[in-house]
Amino acid sequence: MRKIRMILADDEPVILRGLKIIVNWEELGIEIVGEAYDGKQLIDLIEAYEPDLIVSDICMPGFSGIEVLKQIEMTKKAAKVIFISAYKEFSYAQDALKYGALDYLVKPVNTLQLEQVVTKAVSLIREESEEERNREMLVHYEKKKRDDTIEELLDRLTDGDVAAAHSLQESGILEQTSYVTVCMGEWNHIPDDTGRWQERERKLIEFAIANIMVEIVTESGQGFFFRKGRVYCVLVQHDRLETPIELANELHDKVKTYLKLNLTINVGSPVASIKEAAQSYKDALEASKWNYFSNTNRVIPYQPAHPDPAARMRLAELQLELFRDITSPTGRSPSEIMRELLVTMREFASGSKHAAVSAVYSTIIMLQQELKGVGIATQLSNDKLPPVLEQLSVFDSFAELEDFVLELIDEIHKQVKAKTGNKELMLLLQVKQHIEEHYADNITLESMAALVFMNSYYFSSFFKKHTGENFKQYLTEVRMKHALRLLVMTDLMVYEIAEKVGYNNARHFSEMFKKMYGKLPQEYKQSMKT
Repeated sequence: MRKIRMILADDEPVILRGLKIIVNWEELGIEIVGEAYDGKQLIDLIEAYEPDLIVSDICMPGFSGIEVLKQIEMTKKAAKVIFISAYKEFSYAQDALKYGALDYLVKPVNTLQLEQVVTKAVSLIREESEEERNREMLVHYEKKKRDDTIEELLDRLTDGDVAAAHSLQESGILEQTSYVTVCMGEWNHIPDDTGRWQERERKLIEFAIANIMVEIVTESGQGFFFRKGRVYCVLVQHDRLETPIELANELHDKVKTYLKLNLTINVGSPVASIKEAAQSYKDALEASKWNYFSNTNRVIPYQPAHPDPAARMRLAELQLELFRDITSPTGRSPSEIMRELLVTMREFASGSKHAAVSAVYSTIIMLQQELKGVGIATQLSNDKLPPVLEQLSVFDSFAELEDFVLELIDEIHKQVKAKTGNKELMLLLQVKQHIEEHYADNITLESMAALVFMNSYYFSSFFKKHTGENFKQYLTEVRMKHALRLLVMTDLMVYEIAEKVGYNNARHFSEMFKKMYGKLPQEYKQSMKT
């Protein structure tokens, strides 16, 4: 329990000294914070110390007791006043009670009477303090309840709940502005998985971030702060299109300055009505997908995605080039091709982490399968692939994924170089590379045998021994693979695709396509659209 602050005042030093020792003030829970010898000094001390209790002579130089009471009332101080008066000032003291004095005593002061009056004052002060605390607590709870209600409505609003928009409009808290924009922020932290302290620390940090954002948004008078799970959101009401970016930059900079934390804020598109806030939030979420590909710890505004239609085709071409050159002593550096592949994957993914990870993983699988097909077994065997997929998925940014993949490709390249000294393996690679580059030509068993200086019978046996399938079957698979790519990614007619993959007869091509994929080319393409 805190001590009650008291000021003693009397223009007679002897009486003032007596007041200090006549009562055991400490035992009553009272601390003497000041002593005054005239009315002006008393008013100055009241202003400086804001006492709970004043025991004062009613008639002192400077200001009278009545004037002191008026000053206390004017400045809305809560001090209780007990006056000490001479008998001749008795009626004056009675008038002081009308102006708000708690009580008065007549000189000479009786110790018991003074203790009784002061005890009464202490009880009243503590009672009123308790009531004030209860009022403040009630106001706090009512405000919190109101804030929680608003936060719940904003949460529902950004989920597309039209009823929430009506409730917010009826509440009268919204401004009439030209635009509404939703911003969402996330702090870039290291996931805590080592114990209770990290969880408690995380909650403290989240609380601190929320406090800073609430203060800034409230001071701006341009919106409302709310939470959606662990995401910090701000609904901005504005007339200038630049306002949400400016507010987001201020939020980012203050969190960085005060907490030394990295905060990424995604800004949705401005909408014309509070009822459209869900679309703005959806755009902010869409913008957050690019956090994986961009440098975080900044403000990222929403920009409509424009997928590159040629990215998928370029991706397939680079994957084939990677396999061809990783087994060739004269081709481009596999790392150089992989870097180009990663740039293409970024374009192909169009903001989707899942699409980027899948593209990387499919490239690794394709590479492993192609190498296995020519008799080169790398450490990325089937039992190693699942852990690689898990590893690819845990990276927090595409930049981390890039570093991992480039190291992986370098390691695979070293393994390939160590195993391509085998003459038969080199001949097989030569054959496969030729087929990959000339599948549209008139390739036959005899022409390929001649390429590696073998007779047809021996070449057929050689090819099946190293690949596990006959030459004609392999050639068909290569042609159908490229046919499928052209069918899905271009608007070429079936007969044009047939010519581009080495078939002069479109009907024969369609039959081979159906044999491999279960549907005729046009049927397959149509099924891709439904």
